[in-house]
Amino acid sequence: MADVDVDIDTALEWRGRIVIDRDGEKVGTLKEIYLDEDERPHWGSIATGLFGTRETLAPLNQARPAGDDLQLPFAGDQIKDAPSVEPDVQLSADEEQQLYRHYELPEATERAAPEDAMTRSEEEVTFRKQQRPRERIRLKKYVVTDYVKKRVPVQREKVKLEHEPPEADRPT
Repeated sequence: MADVDVDIDTALEWRGRIVIDRDGEKVGTLKEIYLDEDERPHWGSIATGLFGTRETLAPLNQARPAGDDLQLPFAGDQIKDAPSVEPDVQLSADEEQQLYRHYELPEATERAAPEDAMTRSEEEVTFRKQQRPRERIRLKKYVVTDYVKKRVPVQREKVKLEHEPPEADRPT
């Protein structure tokens, strides 16, 4: 199977699917998605073993939907024997390299800057003085409910500045 870029929405829809190996045999269930440096889905944790108590990682760019399942082009034993991972812990560079070797994939190149390097950026700010009428400002907080594609309510708080003229300037 050729590599494909998997977008975040697709990868999130895959969570909870049964993962099958190249021969169509069940390996486990896709639990979590691990993103690369560019915030794209890269690895998926697969709950394997008795009662799904062990989690291993497999490359998501090799995964393909197969009906309601998700198929990987690896043998079941190779997926199950992949290095275990701690849930909710970021992968170290060494752990990621171990995974590349385990799946016999070309190793990722280091894109991070060396420890003694720094990134420089410049910004220019221009100030000018401008007269504005006086006013009172009151900060109001309110809750907004948004609905996402699957119709799950998502709430967030918004803050809004409301301008009021000073009392001396108000009509009576």
